[in-house]
This record gives sequence, structure tokens and C-alpha cells, in this order.
Amino acid sequence: MFAILGATGQVGGAALAALLATGSKVRAILRQPGNVEALAERGAEIALADLSDSEALASAFSGASAAFVLNPVPVDAPDVLATAARNGAAIAEAIRRSGIPHVVALSSSGAHRDAGTGVVRALFDFEQALRGCAPSLTFLRATEFMENWGGVVGLAAEHGVLPSMRQPLYRPGETVSARDVGRQAALELARPGAGERIVNLKGPAEYAPQDAAQILAQLLSRPVQAVAPPREDWEPSLIAAGTSPSYAAELAGLYDAMNAGRAGFDERGETRRGLVTLEDALAGLLGR
Repeated sequence: MFAILGATGQVGGAALAALLATGSKVRAILRQPGNVEALAERGAEIALADLSDSEALASAFSGASAAFVLNPVPVDAPDVLATAARNGAAIAEAIRRSGIPHVVALSSSGAHRDAGTGVVRALFDFEQALRGCAPSLTFLRATEFMENWGGVVGLAAEHGVLPSMRQPLYRPGETVSARDVGRQAALELARPGAGERIVNLKGPAEYAPQDAAQILAQLLSRPVQAVAPPREDWEPSLIAAGTSPSYAAELAGLYDAMNAGRAGFDERGETRRGLVTLEDALAGLLGR
């Protein structure tokens, strides 16, 4: 039995689908009961637990041979790092209580740094909280998700512009699809070991924002231009889109780190590459 935290999200959902496709028994851990029936119809066992509730999480992990865990940073929290740290501590305590032998934790490139990475600092803290909580622990450090373009593809379709905080616009960087991350998580759940492992996950190629604009232009059959919003506009734009000031500041800090080369991978660990191209990911975001 594999336990999947965040089973309705992009990564957790892909991990769950990959495991169900192999005939594995899967327990989907949900924070809200809204998707219970759909997941149960697909063959998943269901457990309900909030990320901050270590007792409920321990019960959800109990009896599983391995668990996939993640600690998404809440976009509306007044202090996102503090909230993420509390949730991370609750997840780690639940793992210890449950005695689960193997854990795969979603992390990020740059998570080996304790400062200067914006919101990724939350994943440094998460890794620290999880260390030693299970006999076998794998940190799956993924680079930036291709699906992050989802928030602005509508602007490309309607207005022909693609705003990007990744700058300069011509410089390629690592990016990976959430689908590949979920599939890799499923593989790692079946690979317990002794102690701690790090798996760095990249996409099949590096892409620049200008590449994304060119691909969208082809998919949409219209001109699309990548544009670089001024740094002083980043946080107000994020807040206007519904994030808290704390989240806006930390996310902007992450893009500062990416643009300065501070959010790359550590030299340690194994490296894997996904198969989903940026063309495939953007077509999926457009529903094609």
C-alpha cells in the first residue's frame, strides 16, 4: 500500500495515476472530501487529513509500505515560511508516529541553500524537518514546473503577450513537467533503501521564455511575444492576482535567485530527466 499526500494536485495526482496503472494499492490522502467519489471509483482508498494535523496524518500513513509527501506553500498565508514550517513539522511528526519505513518527499532545486532562494527556503526547512524521520528517505528535488506558465497562457491567447519573471528572456533554464515529477515519485516509492537519497529531476531540455512564446505562437496560430515586467511590478501584480504580500515577496525572491543562478541543483545526488516537452506541456495547458 502506497500513501499519497496531495493526491488531487498535479504531482500527487500523476503519482497516484502511475501507481494505479501498475495495479498497486493506493491510499489517497485528501484535505477536503470533494474528490472522494471520483478517486474511489478509480480504485484508491481514501483518507482525510489536514497538513497541520499530525494525528490524522499518522493515521492516514499507518499500514502503508511507503508514502509520498509534499508541503505546498499556502499562497494566502500572512507568513508563508512560518506556516510551511508548522505544516512540515506536523508531517514529520506523523511519519515518526506511523512508523512508515520509506518516504519520498517532493522538494526543489535550490533546497540545499538556507537563504537567498525566496519561497524555496520553505523546502530547505521541510527537508530539515524530515531528516531521520524514516529508515528510508528520498528527496525528489524538481526544477521549475512547466505548468507554471498556466497563469499567463490566457494572456498569450488573448493579447499575444507572455509575461515572464524569468529574465533575461533569451536565457534557457531547466524546467520539468509536473507529470514527469509525479511519475518519478511513483518510481521512487518502489525503491526503498537505507538512509537518505537525493534525486534531482530535470526536463528533457532547457527552455527560455522566448522559446515558450514561440511554441505558444505555433499552437495558437498567432504572434506571441515574451515580455519582461519590471522588477518593481512583480509583487504588486502577484498580490493583485490573489496572493498574500508574504507569498508575493517570497515568490519574487525565488525568481531573483533563479535569474542570479542561486536556485540550481546541488552537485550531490542522482539526476533524472523527464520526457514531457514544453510543447506537450503548453498544449495541455491550452486543452489541446
